[in-house]
Amino acid sequence: MMTSTPLLSESEIDFVCDLAKRAGDLAASMRETVDIRQKSGPHDLITDADLALSELILKEMGERFPGDFVISEEAQPSERLQEHLKQENHRTWLIDPIDGTDNYVQGDGQYSVMIGLLMNGEAHFGCIYGPATKATYYGGPAFGSWKRVADSQATQYKEETERSFAPPVRIMMGWRDSQTYPWVKKLKEVQSISSGSVGLRVAKILEDEADLYVHLSGKLKLWDTAGPVALALASGLEVGTLECDTLNFPLPEIKHSCPVIIGRKGALTWSRKTLSQTSPL
Repeated sequence: MMTSTPLLSESEIDFVCDLAKRAGDLAASMRETVDIRQKSGPHDLITDADLALSELILKEMGERFPGDFVISEEAQPSERLQEHLKQENHRTWLIDPIDGTDNYVQGDGQYSVMIGLLMNGEAHFGCIYGPATKATYYGGPAFGSWKRVADSQATQYKEETERSFAPPVRIMMGWRDSQTYPWVKKLKEVQSISSGSVGLRVAKILEDEADLYVHLSGKLKLWDTAGPVALALASGLEVGTLECDTLNFPLPEIKHSCPVIIGRKGALTWSRKTLSQTSPL
């Protein structure tokens, strides 16, 4: 059982995980009849489910954590954000109601509900729920990383240990990166792993189904990374960029301006050696 800390109590952790599960199950129930629209293009979709989940999570998180600031992908942050960030030990929740909306629409199951907690701009807790498998992944650096399937008892992941980072390197990339940097998947030492939601990509690394996730294009949004990064750090995974061993969350900016790398120990060194030297970046 996860140990509570002054950051979050056990009941608060249970609340967040239960909320993510309820929201994800709602999305699954809506999928067959959901209305689908384009946001910025054919690979940037929004559905009625995205909006319904956003409204549900914002309402319940706001009621449970009235002193915190809650930001959702599907709702513009209020003007209070600037003042909130000036407070000592400020806490900000980042919500992605459906991470992997394209996957949700396609029905391949590679989507998730993601909730992440930042304190003073650092990732401290994350919860990822995959409705297709009914698996909840949650944790943070002070809590460890955990998995619970449906209503079964949660099990804790062991912290990542030093292992050889040898070929084939099992790499995950998003659609945009695959189009912009097709040469990465053509490298002889690389094995491309199919994936969708960023949160489920971290889960694949924890389950030893992949070695790393790279996002080279930049502009990854903070709600895409807050929860997954907290979970990755809890497991001893490496999180950083092509130049830095850490990843910053630059609120009030809502996106990372740099490439993002999350993977097993050795992922940052391999990425810098293999991707920096031949990348157009």
